Amino acid sequence: MNRIAQGLTLVLLGAAALTSTIPTDLYLNWVKAGFGPFLIATGVIMVLLGVLVITAEVRGESQALDEEPAVPERAIQGEALVIGAHENGSERSELERAAEEYGGGGSGHDHGHDHSRAPAVAWLLLLPVIAVFVIAPPALGSYTVESTGGSSGPPPRDERGASRFSDNLSDAAPGDVVELDIQQFVLRAWVDEDREMSGREIELTGFAVPNQDGEGWYLARLQMACCAADAVVNKILITDHPAPEADTWWKVRGTWVEPEGDLYEVAQHEMETISVTEVTNPPDPYE
Repeated sequence: MNRIAQGLTLVLLGAAALTSTIPTDLYLNWVKAGFGPFLIATGVIMVLLGVLVITAEVRGESQALDEEPAVPERAIQGEALVIGAHENGSERSELERAAEEYGGGGSGHDHGHDHSRAPAVAWLLLLPVIAVFVIAPPALGSYTVESTGGSSGPPPRDERGASRFSDNLSDAAPGDVVELDIQQFVLRAWVDEDREMSGREIELTGFAVPNQDGEGWYLARLQMACCAADAVVNKILITDHPAPEADTWWKVRGTWVEPEGDLYEVAQHEMETISVTEVTNPPDPYE
């Protein structure tokens, strides 16, 4: 990979960052929305650096061609010294070795390779560009939920009493339909000792996940703090409605199936449905 190819790689990587943030919301498949401005700034910087590298290399090669003499004067002098030494029948001398150095036949400074080239492994930098422009990895979905083997766990017991809920369930009127994130539903189902969700009509939105180990299916959503690499699964079991196709998105309205005993010991949370409606994929698939 020469310098021009390196500059082109920078331009393409920067363009990939810009095209996934400015004209589309594609970047939300991998990172939180708050990282959008940083991706835009990074893309602009990489494009500018790539253009500068390419421009500098093209100008440098052009100047080198203009300034390079047909036969360097030092080479002519060195060749004359070598011929004179051979005509006098002398052995290889310090003078001859010096002449070879001037003529470029010695060790010199090039060492037989081009320092302007980067290792071949640098071509791997193009893989992120190919991923974005060609295959565009989708957001995490049902496969991630199935492969994790479970959902997020409850907070430590000593934090249960001090938990403060960020949802609007407590302020809603008794007959209102309360829209919650699946993460908010799961948190209350584990730690709300007052069981405020009991008998309340709640609406959740998520994607369908087959239940490979039993009946029903899961309505799931992934929660991430930074990027898709740290995503945590939150899911609700639904057994009174036919299982839809995996990774399709649904808005489910229903009531919490209140368990007996200690909420902290519940392995999975369930919901009894009132209505199930298919919806389009949201721009931001994570909570």
